[in-house]
Amino acid sequence: MYRHNFLIQAVIADRHLSISGGIQKMKHLLRVLFVLALLCGGSSLAHANGVDFRMTVLDPPSCEQGNTFCQEFDGADTLPSVSLSTAACNSVGINLGPNATPYGCFVLSNFSGETIDSLTLHFLLGPLGNQDASCDSQGQSGIPSALNVVSCTNNEQTGFYDLVFGGGAGVPTGQNLIVFEQGADPNLFQGGNGTVGVTPEPDSLLLFSTGVMMAGLYMSRRIWTTFRKTADDNR
Repeated sequence: MYRHNFLIQAVIADRHLSISGGIQKMKHLLRVLFVLALLCGGSSLAHANGVDFRMTVLDPPSCEQGNTFCQEFDGADTLPSVSLSTAACNSVGINLGPNATPYGCFVLSNFSGETIDSLTLHFLLGPLGNQDASCDSQGQSGIPSALNVVSCTNNEQTGFYDLVFGGGAGVPTGQNLIVFEQGADPNLFQGGNGTVGVTPEPDSLLLFSTGVMMAGLYMSRRIWTTFRKTADDNR
């Protein structure tokens, strides 16, 4: 888009300077206009068919106290509302500067006591013009990606993007998950919602395993005691 504006402005300037010229200058201008038209057309086609925004999931340090952009995750598996903003990125130290292509973030603070190991996001296709999406696990601004990419598709039947992340290091309890997008205006990511998958922390797994083992021993003892009593009664 920026390239289109620059080319149009250059054409207007050339036309203004050539009004008092002669036929030769006019012919030269027409040739320039023809070439620029080809370039603009080629650029437009590339923009329509190429990847227009990328998305990744990061695992930065914890949010500072009082950061209102950090949404708390307490273990519920659904996120009824997911919205992106540049201000949310800036609040956690991701600032690409005023000349960068549009970017936005969604920040989730994990207080669930479990490790987040998967994330599925949905956004409406319409506001983004059904443009292609690209998901990756390359990290951003020195912050590593927490989850790998499972799939990144346009679901024409539902009218939503289906962006699925899973595996990777995950996001332990007490840390943040950041959804980072670059290439499209974050305000266009509308109708956002998501689903979070978790894995119990090692301590929770140990307690669960111990409980199952003790319950098994208790039941085994009860069964053995009942069997012995029945055998004694039949003598």
